[in-house]
Amino acid sequence: MPLFNQFFSKLVALFGGQVSQDHLRLTFSLLIAYPMALIYKNLPANNQNLKHLFSISFAIFILFGLMDLAKAFWIMLFNSALTYGILYFVKGPWGPKLVFLFVLGHLSINHLYRQWNNISLERYDPTGPHMVLVMKLTSFAFNVYDGRRPIKELTPNQKSKLIPSLPPLLEFLGYVFFFGGFLIGPSFDFMDYRRFVNMEMYRIDKTDNEKNKFIKEDYKISKRSLYVIPDGSIPAMRKLVAGFFFIVCLVTFGGKYPYDWTLGEEYKNLSFFNKLWYVQMASFCARFRYYVIWLLAEGSCILSGIGFNGYDENGNVKWNRVTNIDIIGYETADNIRQLLESWNMNTNKWLKNYVYLRVTPPGQKPGFFSTIITFGISAVWHGFYPGYYLTFISGAFIQNLYRKIHRAVRPIFLTNRFARYKPLYNVLGWLVTQTMVNYLTVSFNLLTWENSLHVWKLLYFCVHIIIILTNISFWLGAGKICKKITVFGGGVLD
Repeated sequence: MPLFNQFFSKLVALFGGQVSQDHLRLTFSLLIAYPMALIYKNLPANNQNLKHLFSISFAIFILFGLMDLAKAFWIMLFNSALTYGILYFVKGPWGPKLVFLFVLGHLSINHLYRQWNNISLERYDPTGPHMVLVMKLTSFAFNVYDGRRPIKELTPNQKSKLIPSLPPLLEFLGYVFFFGGFLIGPSFDFMDYRRFVNMEMYRIDKTDNEKNKFIKEDYKISKRSLYVIPDGSIPAMRKLVAGFFFIVCLVTFGGKYPYDWTLGEEYKNLSFFNKLWYVQMASFCARFRYYVIWLLAEGSCILSGIGFNGYDENGNVKWNRVTNIDIIGYETADNIRQLLESWNMNTNKWLKNYVYLRVTPPGQKPGFFSTIITFGISAVWHGFYPGYYLTFISGAFIQNLYRKIHRAVRPIFLTNRFARYKPLYNVLGWLVTQTMVNYLTVSFNLLTWENSLHVWKLLYFCVHIIIILTNISFWLGAGKICKKITVFGGGVLD
């Protein structure tokens, strides 16, 4: 039975019912990770097994006690054991393929179960941790396989992530249930976890002059190396404060722009521009929930130390190893590429490194086939609601359109004659990008085919029509006209 039922019931009433009890439990689980991170940091550095057991024990407490997700624990344990067994017996390329097939297939069954039983999105069920688990186990499987391949066949990224041999079971489970990311992420590679636990992440060799210049004078290098552990308290607290800020935003504004309101008569009677404006605000407020959980989760990871990612050229510590959201980058993006790269960043890395590049034959560049497979895996990973696929397919057309505009229109504003209009081009790019994406996420939030098309119909399918007309214009020669304008402007500036 979940703990603190009465406490969370009172909190739900205090917030006027705008936040579900499951979301409150999830938030508290993320907040508890902060003091746990401080305890974790003070565990004996030479006792790695204790660190693994600490994470596993914390995960059991959260899943069985606080979140009432015992089923999620058994799902994670079963899939982890299956992955370990497959990689133990299957040494060749079919090892990671079988892992991918089984864990993604199991996740799909859970997605369908949730959809068929019409489980509310306000309910945090086992599919949440399961989605994170799929990223961890599939990346782990490919990294183990890379450790068995000739080193000359690997890319630089694969070399840095390869696992030389199948790790001990306890270490593997410590990675799976790491206290800072087993619920909603962030996901990261196994070797990042190993180097964090055994302190190699912080090693600075005596001969590494590039890193040695960042060591304070009061540190003494003995023998060949030194472990320098930066203090992540301040950047962690910044994430925590930012998370609380968006909690306030969620409670204050989140209930004022519900997506369900777009299905009623009042929304239908609004003017076109008021309808479009409401969709913009609804999408903006819907993002608050993602901002809250991703910021809080990242903060505890930074505090534990795994967020450490080396130093920049000025000697400043980088804490972006497990960053999942660049809020400023997303909200100020003036093109679809920048916007997508700022959102759910660890999932994007997983799709790129373990799907997009893996299905591409060696020695060839990723093409249409790689793109389609990646799209398909991403769609299945999210679930099977029609609204997801409407968003993804429409988004793919926007991405394709962006590439055409980037190649044809953008060079005009890099010429000597038109360069002064570049800020205006950027502002218009921001306005169009944000408007189009907020329009498309209607289906992502309403989920069903009928509801999504209903709202888009009320908006006259404006974004889809713009996409079609713009593509027709390029088909009729708009690209050639843009090239002539670029030449007229004096050519692109160096």
